[in-house]
Amino acid sequence: MAHRGPDDAGEWSDRHAWFGHRRLAIMDPSHGQEPIVRSGRADGRSGPTVVVFNGELLNHLELRAALEAEGERFETGCDAETAAAAVHLWGARALDRFRGMFAIAWYRPDDRELHLARDPFGVIPLYWTVASGKSQEFVFASELKTLLQHPAVARRVDPFTLSSYLSTIRVALGERTMIDGLRTVRPGGLVRIRTGGSRPEITATRWWTPPRATGELTGDAAVECLHAAVSESLEAHLQSDVEVCGLLSGGIDSASLLSLARPRYGAFRTFTALGGDGEEDPDRAAADLMAGQLRTEHVEVPVLSASEPPTDRWRRMVRSLGMPLGTPNEIAINALAEAVRGAGVKVAIGGEGADELLGGYEPILRLVLAITKTDPGPEAAAAMLLESASWISPGGKSMLLRRGWVEATQHDVVLIEETAAAFECGGSSADPRSYLHWLQMVNLPGLLGRLNSACMLASVEARPPFADRRVAEAAAKIATDELFDWSGDDSDILRTKTVLRSGFRSSLPAEIIERPKASFPMPFTPWAASILEDASIQAALEPLLDPMAMAAVLEDPASHPLQVWPLANLGLWSVEAGVSLAPN
Repeated sequence: MAHRGPDDAGEWSDRHAWFGHRRLAIMDPSHGQEPIVRSGRADGRSGPTVVVFNGELLNHLELRAALEAEGERFETGCDAETAAAAVHLWGARALDRFRGMFAIAWYRPDDRELHLARDPFGVIPLYWTVASGKSQEFVFASELKTLLQHPAVARRVDPFTLSSYLSTIRVALGERTMIDGLRTVRPGGLVRIRTGGSRPEITATRWWTPPRATGELTGDAAVECLHAAVSESLEAHLQSDVEVCGLLSGGIDSASLLSLARPRYGAFRTFTALGGDGEEDPDRAAADLMAGQLRTEHVEVPVLSASEPPTDRWRRMVRSLGMPLGTPNEIAINALAEAVRGAGVKVAIGGEGADELLGGYEPILRLVLAITKTDPGPEAAAAMLLESASWISPGGKSMLLRRGWVEATQHDVVLIEETAAAFECGGSSADPRSYLHWLQMVNLPGLLGRLNSACMLASVEARPPFADRRVAEAAAKIATDELFDWSGDDSDILRTKTVLRSGFRSSLPAEIIERPKASFPMPFTPWAASILEDASIQAALEPLLDPMAMAAVLEDPASHPLQVWPLANLGLWSVEAGVSLAPN
């Protein structure tokens, strides 16, 4: 995992446990080697704690002051040391005081007890498994591929997650991953492992879930609340002892953040990925307009003519991550991150998260508003949504997959249950606002995970200030029709992210404010078609696909754009990770 931490490495062990860490040095770059060992208290009330931390603790100075008041002392200016002191002194209670993007593990050798935890929205990945060889070992890591190196880990595909991937292109389903028996710590999740017995005792809980909407704020009060929360979050996300840059997409989300960031710097660099042919690209024009207004040193990164052909980059990413890609945008993000790192920058600010918190996905919102009119139950609503908004719908798999796979996936019962549970967590499946809760709990962690993995392959830390618990708490106070609603003029116009547009109307060009959300232009269908021409990929897919369905896709991939992308990814993953796609 050197790409996740090229600047330093460390390890700690005793006769029961081993911890290793790779560091991307951002706070106090000259110090802060991990693992961090906090000594037991002199009064004997607690023994030592071994800590590994990945990410950024944004309120570490505030926490450090509270810890110093309780007698803790520090040797570095690194936020990881603050996090280590917090869990050493407060245990799991520290998590609710944390703010930021992080994965953390802490171990108490005297008790042989380990804890794993992730940030509220799952920006930073964290995987675990119990490897049953000659003895049982609990193993965890920041990347799935790392766990696959363990000799006792079997490379068997998880049928429920694979089927979910075909529909959602998400590589996790709850705590399940694409590999049977390999788990992910849920966003806002805490896993406690007691290792003193003959086998690990594992308990998984959540320390944070997105707040339910109360919707008491409207008009100017809603605008002021959101603007203040976004500004404060951006300020926290800019903390760094190394240079920070901005990722400009051409949309309102990145533009609003960078308009707040720009006055804080004498000089500031921005980067934009160019899709399509790079000529008639509306994203490019909008990003260029915004860069001009901000007076940044602006860099354009053409994805098609970057240092590596897109299909080669795609193959390498799957091989490096040990997982299929989610969206084609990951290819562009990785090319962009390489350009950022090539310019000598380690930290980048991006606009991810606004659509999920503030209602920015117009096609999904239109579908949601139609579903809620029927007042369905949660599982019926989940089934309706998945049939209409999937790459490959649950119903369509009976014709696409071999019979053994259709039986193994149990008609996506786990996917439907997970989706329904997210609706219920947000309230009622008859309330459109509950579907934003689903986007926050399910869609957003997938999006942020893809952002993190694509950037960290280039040793760049991407920070998304919208995906912050304080912004989520502010959004929950805002009335639904201040976020998205019909225009009210008898037209078919659905307004999206209204409160965000109102909050930044005076500081951004009208072309940015009124610009509708658009997908990044990536010619992924011909890329996927070229991957599917590979005989080894076809052979890997044979155990998965019905022969007639497979022949139809291979004969005319352009007529099956929503099938060729996930299928090409699964074929690549099977070949590169050595995972058979035969049902277990």
